[in-house]
Parts: sequence; structure tokens; C-alpha cells
Amino acid sequence: MIVRPKVLIVDDEPDYLAIAARIAAKAGCAVITAATALKGVELAEKEPPSLILLDVGLPDISGFEAARRMRKVPALSRTPIIFFTVRSELDMVSEGLKLGAAGYVLKPFDPDELQRRIRTAAFPS
Repeated sequence: MIVRPKVLIVDDEPDYLAIAARIAAKAGCAVITAATALKGVELAEKEPPSLILLDVGLPDISGFEAARRMRKVPALSRTPIIFFTVRSELDMVSEGLKLGAAGYVLKPFDPDELQRRIRTAAFPS
């Protein structure tokens, strides 16, 4: 039995969430989604994923705060996180890097670029 890497995608924008989920599935991953940061933290704690795609600008708490909370969970302390961000948030890249970000993807994202990043992070060689 082949075990597919599990990817958690957290984004409050339904279109981005759906597109990212399709791209991750096409990359060969099992996908779980959340529309809020707090739900994403809860899901990650219950079922630790292989990779987390996390929007920075979420309505309940920021993606950075969600990442901080996830990093406190031993099973999530080294899980790769790729942040989604809009161009105006690029000045916050250093904050994400301090949290061990595996990368950033600008919104609106290029599907091919996102798929490459998912494959690189979820299927390390």
C-alpha cells in the first residue's frame, strides 16, 4: 500500500482553498482543508500532516500565530510550512523564516509553481 503525504491547506478564501487542494491532489497528496487558522491548528494536532500550506492573512488569528501554535506541538515542530501571501505582505517574510518556513507562494499563485513547491516539500529526496 502506497501512503500519500498528507497536506493541510488553510485559507479563508474558498477559491484559493479549492484550487490549492486540486493542485496538491494532482501532486499526489492526500488533502485536508480548513477555512480558519484555529481549525487548521486543531486539524494539524489531530492528524499531523506532512506539509502545511498556510495563508498569512486569516480572519481569526494570523497564519504566523497559527504556525507558532503548531510549532509548540512536538509532532508538528519540524513539519514544512509554506505560507501564502499577497505582495503587500512581503515585508513579513522574515517573520515566517523565523518560524522555519519552507517557502512563500504569492497570491494569486501560479499553479505549476505551487505544484513544484508541494512536491519538493512533501516528497523530499
